[in-house]
Amino acid sequence: MKLGDRMSGFVKGIFIEECKNRFLCLVKIKNEQHLCYVASSARLSNFVDLIGKQVLLIKNKGARTRTEYTLYAVKNANDYIVLNLSAANTLLLEVIRKEYSSDISIQKEKFTLEGYKSDHLVVSAPPTIVEAKSILSDKVEVRFPSVNGERSVRQLKALEEALLKGYHVRYCLVLLSSYIDNVTLDKSAADFNLRLKKCVELGMRVETYRLKVTRKLQFFIERDSHLENSILGNEVLLNAE
Repeated sequence: MKLGDRMSGFVKGIFIEECKNRFLCLVKIKNEQHLCYVASSARLSNFVDLIGKQVLLIKNKGARTRTEYTLYAVKNANDYIVLNLSAANTLLLEVIRKEYSSDISIQKEKFTLEGYKSDHLVVSAPPTIVEAKSILSDKVEVRFPSVNGERSVRQLKALEEALLKGYHVRYCLVLLSSYIDNVTLDKSAADFNLRLKKCVELGMRVETYRLKVTRKLQFFIERDSHLENSILGNEVLLNAE
């Protein structure tokens, strides 16, 4: 007997709790508890209210996987918030790939500089680094960056070095929820804002994308140029020094 209600390859369940192991959670499917994989290094409860809510799961492939399912999205009101950061990155890659000719290779997790690994590298002339920054929240307004401030600063330093060496850079903010209406830069993250401003001045493109879902539970990404312009025109960024 198949567990759960299936639509577009998803299995529906009810979220119970995150486990001490941050990559695992408990989900109830047809009155049975199942241990499920969470494709995120951060604790999801820091960003989204999950307990007791309906979630979408995908069945894992392979016989040696520790869990049978992977957490994909949570239902919030009449919409879904994507929780699978790896899947969001893949959807972004599908959109970006369409912008380049078929003879141009796009490589995932490619070392471009010593000690630095990009999310994607477009092997063009000049090469283009694509960084995907997922923004997870069930709120209308969010601050960026929300976590790992020091790591984000180190990454921008590496991107600044890449820009100076002739790389192109696309810094892609991926909103995992349709509810997010405004992204504001954290005023207290002075180092981050300064590095971001320097990279933009050197030619880095800041792009925003929004994850959406159809009634048939088909997830896709759309560019959000309005929000993009709002971030680039943010007073915090303009006055960073």
